Amino acid sequence: MDEGGLVREYRKRRRRPGQVLILPVILLGNAVLQTVRPHDGMPGWWAPTALGLLLAACVWRALLEWRARTWVTAEGITRQGPVRLRSWAWSDIYDIRLEHGGGDAVNAAPRWPAYVYDHEGRRFRIPHLDEMQLDDPYAEVAALRHAAWQHGWSSWEQRPEVEERILRRAGQRKGWRWASIGAVIVLAAMAVVAVAEAAVGTPVDLLLQLVGVPLAAFAVLGIALSTYWATHHPRPQNRPW
Repeated sequence: MDEGGLVREYRKRRRRPGQVLILPVILLGNAVLQTVRPHDGMPGWWAPTALGLLLAACVWRALLEWRARTWVTAEGITRQGPVRLRSWAWSDIYDIRLEHGGGDAVNAAPRWPAYVYDHEGRRFRIPHLDEMQLDDPYAEVAALRHAAWQHGWSSWEQRPEVEERILRRAGQRKGWRWASIGAVIVLAAMAVVAVAEAAVGTPVDLLLQLVGVPLAAFAVLGIALSTYWATHHPRPQNRPW
């Protein structure tokens, strides 16, 4: 912090535990193996498509780890994502909050990541402003808020209408999160059905069973659950201050 305001850069400084890479490496190796081995009764596009999707996910994760960062200056906050650069002026920022992200030692994800909220109640993740990269992220966010208030960039006053939008959007996110879990369950069930049909010689439509049905389930569950939770607001676990 200086006389002109804030100068901060949050980037990856601490390495993830090595065991975090074990599962992705196993999945990638298995996908490569399944691609090169012959498949009886399986369409030729299946294994290359699965491999391509897994490789894309690995590239995205690598970009998120090594490219993502956050800058805080007197003008506002800038977030460099895996691909996109986005900035918010202090006047556009409603609040900065640490919220429980569900991370743990297994997936090495932050438990308390930081988010920027705008005046429409939308939230945006701030990369690397969390307990995995900082010794005390609570103090860091408090210092940012205090400096912005001290220089007159933001008053940090809570407004009921914005808080209502935040809760409504949190409910919608919860609905789509549960919809994704439901879609995975449907995918697993369809995989079992496909295996059973193949075992008895019944023609198997993998595109429908492993793509169409899970996507349809995701859409239906997402719309229904997000609509429900938008009016039954879950209370977010915000930063403890």
